[in-house]
Amino acid sequence: MGGIPCEAYYYRIGSSIRRNRQEKGLTQEALAEAAGLSLKMVQKLEGGQKGFRMETIIRIAETLEVSLGSLVDMQGEDEKTVSCREMFYELIRDKTIEEIRYAVGIVDSVFKLHKQYLE
Repeated sequence: MGGIPCEAYYYRIGSSIRRNRQEKGLTQEALAEAAGLSLKMVQKLEGGQKGFRMETIIRIAETLEVSLGSLVDMQGEDEKTVSCREMFYELIRDKTIEEIRYAVGIVDSVFKLHKQYLE
């Protein structure tokens, strides 16, 4: 897989599901209900967790009215985006959800301060 950890592909698929869901204006709850899945399953998928069945991805693709290939296609992203996602994944892969939320909050604060003071 070109040196990319297998787990990074799960994260990419999850990101693709999230992006497509948001483009359709759906909440996680709405996607779960429409696809006949639990909210927890949608959250796990979007979070890039392993352990889902192909049947589940097919149901999501059908619900989102996108091809299965578009959900798992990694070719459409530019090199910078792919590299950033992979670096981010490597930073968070062994962290708890609480640690990740804390870190995201810090980064968000930094960006807000940057915008406030440097623009």
